[in-house]
Amino acid sequence: MSRHTSFRIGGPADCYLELRSREELSRLMSLARDLGLPVFFLGWGSNLLVRDRGIRGVAARLRGDFEKVEFLEDCRVRAGAGVRLPRLVCLCAARGLSGAEPLVGVPGTVGGALVMNAGTREREIGDLVREVEVFDPRALSARSLSPSELDFSYRASSLAGRIVLSGLLQLKPGDKVDIIRRIRDCQRKRLQTQPIHTFNVGSIFKNPPGRFVARLIEEAGLKGKARGGARVSPKHANFIENFAGAKAADVLELVREIRRRVKASRGLELELEMKVVGEA
Repeated sequence: MSRHTSFRIGGPADCYLELRSREELSRLMSLARDLGLPVFFLGWGSNLLVRDRGIRGVAARLRGDFEKVEFLEDCRVRAGAGVRLPRLVCLCAARGLSGAEPLVGVPGTVGGALVMNAGTREREIGDLVREVEVFDPRALSARSLSPSELDFSYRASSLAGRIVLSGLLQLKPGDKVDIIRRIRDCQRKRLQTQPIHTFNVGSIFKNPPGRFVARLIEEAGLKGKARGGARVSPKHANFIENFAGAKAADVLELVREIRRRVKASRGLELELEMKVVGEA
């Protein structure tokens, strides 16, 4: 799985599949149901740590038809679960559609972003959602969920455990030049403050209310701290980098050390934003 995550870490899956249509998805889920086979869905692997013994069963990624973007009337956009957020933001900008610009710095897919309500300080994707289409593995069919059936919170949503197929987003008309300027501003800030050219999964921990984890980690003296091939980023302390062939065990040892030191110094229990899956 190291080939399929931005961390470049992770043991093997028993089977890795890229599904390119709803028919292929239905066939897989029907077979998995008959055989009692676990199926794990990943997006772009940009918020994911796979343990060193890998994933049992099938690891599946939605590609093909799930990477399509459809522009509808009234500034609405339907994006497949496999669409990468930076691409979606740029396509919307080309159409003069505003509102998604802060999401350009989120490297994952629409499906993963909806499940975790990904975003920045300026905006979360849940702010834009008007409908989410999910797949029911029991009925082997799709259904749409309205905003009243959805619950988005800080880096979480009621979609956890669901198979997301697409999201309908509500944007607004804007000037292309202004939209592109805001996108470039977001990209510049991210380049200045985050280690985007290293192997990492973005923020490791959620920010406690009113606090910034990066500052807490730095105050605990852990900025640049290394374990094996993993280290707390010298540029942003809430990032862990795979700088020298790190194992998942190296990352998890750093996670434990950060939690222990911040708990001891500030009395705070840090909650992971990164998802951890697989066998140790």
